[in-house]
Amino acid sequence: MTPIRLTVRTSAPPEVVWLWLTDPAHVEQWFTAASPVGQVGEPYVLDFGDGSVVRGAIVEVVPARRFAHRWAWLDAEPRQETLVTWSLRALEDGGSEIELLHEGGDEAGADATIRDDHEAYWSGYLDDLRDVLEDATDA
Repeated sequence: MTPIRLTVRTSAPPEVVWLWLTDPAHVEQWFTAASPVGQVGEPYVLDFGDGSVVRGAIVEVVPARRFAHRWAWLDAEPRQETLVTWSLRALEDGGSEIELLHEGGDEAGADATIRDDHEAYWSGYLDDLRDVLEDATDA
């Protein structure tokens, strides 16, 4: 199964994008309720409401460059743990390219339908992130 790899560009610099990816108050404006990003190995939780909770652990934190965490739906049986990585690249014009990589579906036992559903959701969330970043940059 092909990993999900999506990118968007924004006029916001990496330092601003980083805040919107890692600060719970900002993340909630474009994605969902999120726990603070801690150190490698610490838990990371996303709560979509109505009992839909993703729980994992921080795998990598490189400020203003990369943030990775494990992803597993709390109520999924069997547990299907994957890896989500957010990467930021500074652009020559001062903006940023944001890449989302969601991988490990094969190893987790996910099927093509689950993968495609996640890709559609991620695409919408990335559009929302780009929109809030453009609004923040224009303000």
